[in-house]
Amino acid sequence: MMGIVIIVEAALISALVVIKLMSVFYERDWAKDFELDVAFSEEQAGEGDTLYLYEVITNNKKRILPAVCVKFRTSRHLVFEDLQGGAVSDYYYRNDVISVRGYEKVRRKLAFRCARRGQYTIDTAELLGHDYFLHHRFVEKKELHERLIVYPRFVGVEKILPIFEKGYGEMASHVPLFENPFEYAGVREYMPGDSMNRINWKASAKTGRWQIRTSAYTSGEPALIVLNLESPGNFVNQDAMEENIRIAYSLIFYLDKRGMVTELLSNGDMGTGEDREIAGVSGAGREHMADVKRRLAVMDYRSLGKTGAALLQRALETVSYSQRVFFISSSGKPEIQEKLVSFRRKGISVTWVATVFGGEDDTGDLLPGLEQCIYRWKG
Repeated sequence: MMGIVIIVEAALISALVVIKLMSVFYERDWAKDFELDVAFSEEQAGEGDTLYLYEVITNNKKRILPAVCVKFRTSRHLVFEDLQGGAVSDYYYRNDVISVRGYEKVRRKLAFRCARRGQYTIDTAELLGHDYFLHHRFVEKKELHERLIVYPRFVGVEKILPIFEKGYGEMASHVPLFENPFEYAGVREYMPGDSMNRINWKASAKTGRWQIRTSAYTSGEPALIVLNLESPGNFVNQDAMEENIRIAYSLIFYLDKRGMVTELLSNGDMGTGEDREIAGVSGAGREHMADVKRRLAVMDYRSLGKTGAALLQRALETVSYSQRVFFISSSGKPEIQEKLVSFRRKGISVTWVATVFGGEDDTGDLLPGLEQCIYRWKG
């Protein structure tokens, strides 16, 4: 009887030793010749677009990996259709468990929707391996460098056109919605992105530089878009701020398509490392619109450089009398309204696009003269 006990104990000890050795060997080389690739299907997209995230897991060795967990995090504004392998809080956490045979490649295609504009990254992933008996867990980190930029969504032209009409009055009745045989007014120097069919060859020959035909709408000063990302209440109204950014993007695009030079001023952080208090960009054409798109995609309003009133004061100091000003702001604090009145006293045309979201409406009690220039945008 004693001999049987000794034999059983020896067998158990041997088994434990074997299990331990298997675990040691597994820990030593489970991550060797193991590759993980994670990639967005596109490098850029528009707000609301559906893209894919590709996971490719490759086991380039004979050893079977019974349970491998791939973990990474990204923004919760990338909304994945398959939520079984993920959890959402301040971030979106992905956690996929798979079994990989020797010399096997596993591919996954995960669909997601770009719910909000921004720049998104996946910088690292964690690989969690379990031994054959699922007693021990091993962790390996993989460096990733995936980037995705999501541009603001366009608002409908039927909503933008009334803003244009508010700012330009009778001029707007002659502006077509699509291709535009504008009335000829003059020339200006060629800018990157201008269409070649608008080149004035005679003027170009005289000056030695490319000259572009301009319409009655483009021969004057640039349209100035002033984007205030100061919320009307004590807390940041994200829905209102996001809509303001969409309006600015759509209005600039609309004006640019009609050959007009635009200038954008904002108290938001455009992520360029420039003067943090007031950021600005002006121009026309394809390169200008690409720059505007990128700046607005990464625009941050959590910590503003200046108040809305200070932003308007900056515009007052630089604007010319012939410019038309579009002020996009959900906030209509008394000091902001006073600055808008100053524009009108100087004879400068200003249109206030007042975005209302969540019941926070600063447009109920207006200073004299502002009712004529306000355009209320209901979100």
